[in-house]
Amino acid sequence: MDDIKRQIEALTAEIIRGNNTPDIYYRRGRLYWRLGERSAAMTDFNEAVALDPASPARSFLLMANDIMDFYNTDLYNP
Repeated sequence: MDDIKRQIEALTAEIIRGNNTPDIYYRRGRLYWRLGERSAAMTDFNEAVALDPASPARSFLLMANDIMDFYNTDLYNP
């Protein structure tokens, strides 16, 4: 787990330095997902898709939305 956090910190440092490519957001999103930080992961996937609509983050974002819809059915029943 510490290794994942270090990888996230390294990718975040790259973004801060201005290297905000779709791949960096996608990779960081995958790491957040592995930590269970779904909101942060989906934010990064959305950013990657905004930068490059053909990013592999698009398919991962669709899958993540399907998972969230399945586990959060109460969102549809106010």
